[in-house]
Amino acid sequence: MVLRGTVLVIAGSDSSAGAGVQADVKTAMALGAYCTTAITALTAQNTLGVRAVHAPAVAFLREQIDAIVTDIPPDCVKIGMLVNAEVVREVARAIERHELRVVVVDPVTRAKGGSALLDDDALVAMRRSLISVATVITPNVPEAAALLEMSESAFAAKDMEVRARELGALGCEWVVLKGGHVLDDIERSVDYLYDVKRDVMRTYSSARMATRNTHGTGCTFATAIAAGLAQGLDVPSAVGRAKAYVTEAIATNPSLGSGHGPLNHLPFYAASATRGRGFDRRALRLYLVTSEELTLEKLDEALEAGVTMVQMRDKDQSTRALIEKARAMKAVCDKRSVPFIVNDRVDVAVAVDADGVHVGQDDMSCIEARQILGPSKWIGVSCRTAELARAAKHHGADYIGCGACFGTNSKMDAKVIGVDGVAFIAKGVCAELDLPIVAIGGIGVETARGVLDVTRADGVAVVSCVARADNVRAVVRALLA
Repeated sequence: MVLRGTVLVIAGSDSSAGAGVQADVKTAMALGAYCTTAITALTAQNTLGVRAVHAPAVAFLREQIDAIVTDIPPDCVKIGMLVNAEVVREVARAIERHELRVVVVDPVTRAKGGSALLDDDALVAMRRSLISVATVITPNVPEAAALLEMSESAFAAKDMEVRARELGALGCEWVVLKGGHVLDDIERSVDYLYDVKRDVMRTYSSARMATRNTHGTGCTFATAIAAGLAQGLDVPSAVGRAKAYVTEAIATNPSLGSGHGPLNHLPFYAASATRGRGFDRRALRLYLVTSEELTLEKLDEALEAGVTMVQMRDKDQSTRALIEKARAMKAVCDKRSVPFIVNDRVDVAVAVDADGVHVGQDDMSCIEARQILGPSKWIGVSCRTAELARAAKHHGADYIGCGACFGTNSKMDAKVIGVDGVAFIAKGVCAELDLPIVAIGGIGVETARGVLDVTRADGVAVVSCVARADNVRAVVRALLA
């Protein structure tokens, strides 16, 4: 397991290990980051509730932070339970003193069982001195209501975008307003990501699960975001990965204790869950799907000329042969720093440490692929209807492939929905959900520009026009022109 990025967690200890720094350390490690800690409070608690809280002297908290920052400088700081106003102000001073620029603030006010973890003076201090230095804040509805000094009844589903903007006015750069406590949305849990500077709103949705085992979800989610930022992901990518991670951690919880039980902090296959670059929709610009006619030499020429992503589509071989071929193709892609994914075969993707997989509607489901590959790998899903595209987004797909635009010789069973059909999905559900899309099916040099102009897709997928070209470089340059 390769560790990338360091996260300093400033938070309280949970003796049941479901929340607090124990959950933070497990989360960071599961996502491939290294986690250091500065303890703000010790709690005596279990799944039934908090029995007692002991706060060490503020001077000792200062020593902890200074000791860590001067020896293992954090790439990101995650702030959790802070207990009282004196602790809040000390943490704010430490951020300023050490010039810590990437900060995730989880404004913890209450434990899952309802016990108060932050007094009123501390809430005022947090609003004045800590929110304004945060890169991201991650309040749930009760915490957001406390920050905005309003009733939780003001957080119906129709109000959430307005509330997120009001939280942004407190001075942070990004807001993640979590929707788990929204009572009038009984089917979905929708989190709202608000980019304050650009006034852009994104949503991340998952199905609600009937379970009481959600202790530590807030700590886990915020630390997962911090791990992503420490590893160089942008905020939307870090939030998307964190959402997928927490959703699976809840779904696979170990059902411990008699009250609000903990999550499963290792819900993915660890060897691959920690590896991979953050998804970048720009990689879809010119998406090359391989065929038997595409030699390694032609592949290298295509990448040199500007192909931005490669999908290996070879099914009719033994697993050993597929792995050998995938490893050889990935080596060429790695040389050019181009993402490489495998069609359908998750096992092959894991074996060669590919960037991800692309699955069709008859292949392994996106949910199952994510369970194996983890949150860091890329997953594309073939979709030809708005309903399938919406399901792909909800199931954690990073992008969809949509078509066929035209009839194709490389995939004879592909149903043609036409360029207009792809445009309908791209401009509709994909625009609504901010879901990247690549147009697929029979596209060549003569049609690529027209497809992009009509559909407004992020890119086009090509097969034969490159694989059969006598001059691969010329064809690729023409496709990119």
